[in-house]
Amino acid sequence: MDDQITDSPFRMLACERSHEEARQTVATNRMLVQSLVIINGGAATAVLAYLGAHNPSGPGKSAALLTIILYCLGVFIAIFAGLYIRRTTREWSSFWELKSYPDTAEREKTMEGHRRQAIQSKRWSAGLLVFSEGFFLVASLSLAMSLG
Repeated sequence: MDDQITDSPFRMLACERSHEEARQTVATNRMLVQSLVIINGGAATAVLAYLGAHNPSGPGKSAALLTIILYCLGVFIAIFAGLYIRRTTREWSSFWELKSYPDTAEREKTMEGHRRQAIQSKRWSAGLLVFSEGFFLVASLSLAMSLG
């Protein structure tokens, strides 16, 4: 029974760490993504409602269109950030799961690959979240300038 894995304290710790890391990452980042989608989507809806009631013309109309586009871009970028957050969580889970198994050369190489992918995905998700926030700020500034 050489291929059977014992429940060593190290393996149990690695397994617990994997689950806890995944839970915390998913909960925090889901909240960030949902907040950005709601904020950008709500702002776009408010602008559409305002335009429906006031029917602007001239430069105000094109600025309002730009504002709606920027808010929508903020929504889509937040959704893509959520996808990268999901990938990050999956990579870290794989990393910690592999860490719980006995040492082998192949496992170390695979673990390093998962670790690098997780770090890269985390950087992408952080950048996308910042861009989503930036689109909200630029769109809000554009709206304020177009309303006078």
